[in-house]
Amino acid sequence: MELLHSLANVFIQTVIDVVPIATIIFGFQLLVIRKPIPHLKTVLFGFFYVLIGLTFFLEGLELALFPMGKLMAAQLTDPAFIFEGLASIPDVIRWQDYMWVYIFAAAIGFSTTIAEPSLIA
Repeated sequence: MELLHSLANVFIQTVIDVVPIATIIFGFQLLVIRKPIPHLKTVLFGFFYVLIGLTFFLEGLELALFPMGKLMAAQLTDPAFIFEGLASIPDVIRWQDYMWVYIFAAAIGFSTTIAEPSLIA
């Protein structure tokens, strides 16, 4: 039941986000081009499918990807992980001690940059 409540909230938020875009598209078509929208029923079904798809996508991010990212961030920045080989954790922690975090972030950023053009195609 909680999942349905969460999906409904995300759907409402998605509708609020998509309505201005749809308004501009329909307004431009009707007021500037001054032609009726061809296949209006198909276009409206398409917008509905966009809303459903975005809702599931955003809910999937909230349920799976974001918690995993929080867990990884907590583990990578835990002093027990950073100073694993030492007998005790030093009193002063320098930013250089978190080099693994920077390497991981750079790898994620690089991978995203390389993968992004293929998402457009």
